[in-house]
Amino acid sequence: MSFKVGESVSLLKESGFYSIIRINAPYAIVQDEHGFEYQVTLTSLIKRIPVSGSVVNKELSETTNTAKKQHAASIPTLDLHATALGIDGMPTNELLEKKLSHCRMFLNQCIEKRHSKVLIIHGVGEGVLKTAVRQLLQGKPGISFHDGNYSARGVGSTLVEIRLSEVRKF
Repeated sequence: MSFKVGESVSLLKESGFYSIIRINAPYAIVQDEHGFEYQVTLTSLIKRIPVSGSVVNKELSETTNTAKKQHAASIPTLDLHATALGIDGMPTNELLEKKLSHCRMFLNQCIEKRHSKVLIIHGVGEGVLKTAVRQLLQGKPGISFHDGNYSARGVGSTLVEIRLSEVRKF
């Protein structure tokens, strides 16, 4: 099967949409819908044939993707690292209490502003801050939480979901 640069394709055993950027037989460089490039064999490509009668509103799909990116970026985030808070040089127990105080203030502000999700970055470390943050959240009406972003080092954040109809300030 012959392919052309710019053609819309799929990959065998992969999901997603790709378009051909370059062809250097027996390989092709393809770009996925997120902008990542891959080198694949031409034999693993499948042409995408538009279904007759269906119309894709490109402007609508671009608006939807932009809205999703803005929504993900609009989740309020609190970084509890001492350098981010500007509270370096304190004894450990005071530092922990200061971080929890910042966390309470942040959560109260988010409740006032009616945010339904917030991200609290506590770092991977030994888990002391993570445990303290989760104890603060545990059993609080209208609050549920789970691990946030996962990195190669582990989970360094907690995603808090707030049911605004049930929650009270901290």
